[in-house]
Amino acid sequence: MKLTDSLAARRQVYARSTAAMPDIVVIDIPARYASPTLSLGRFYPIMVETELEMIELAHFLALCRPHLVAPDLLDHRSSALQAQPILLSHYDPPEPGWPYILLCQWPLSCTQLVQSSRALLARGAYTIEMFTTAFDRCNATEVLQRSLRNHGLGPALITC
Repeated sequence: MKLTDSLAARRQVYARSTAAMPDIVVIDIPARYASPTLSLGRFYPIMVETELEMIELAHFLALCRPHLVAPDLLDHRSSALQAQPILLSHYDPPEPGWPYILLCQWPLSCTQLVQSSRALLARGAYTIEMFTTAFDRCNATEVLQRSLRNHGLGPALITC
């Protein structure tokens, strides 16, 4: 059983807008495997930082295996990209029906403050939110920016 034929049959690559941020492969998990713990109940994001990782992920998803596995090959791998200051990046959907993404890359000075950051931060450096509209993403970005400023952590750099 290949993930490309089942769990990861529908996926899109969201290209990075700057070399400081990753590409994001978003898998649209089929309804029978969907869960409220997934973004918008059905999307599974994977941060891909290099071309080699993209090749490795493609191989992992296409590998024949006896049963389904989570597509978490890169999730617990440490990020090779380091942010300073906090970077917020907007990723627009490559096709209609796919989510708008707000990806936050947190510098080491912030991630060290979080206990169990490995469980809370993808690749030890990222948080991600997905939205059905660009307007909702814009509002969330403004709320986050305000919160960061209130805690002396702003301004964050925004890339689109």
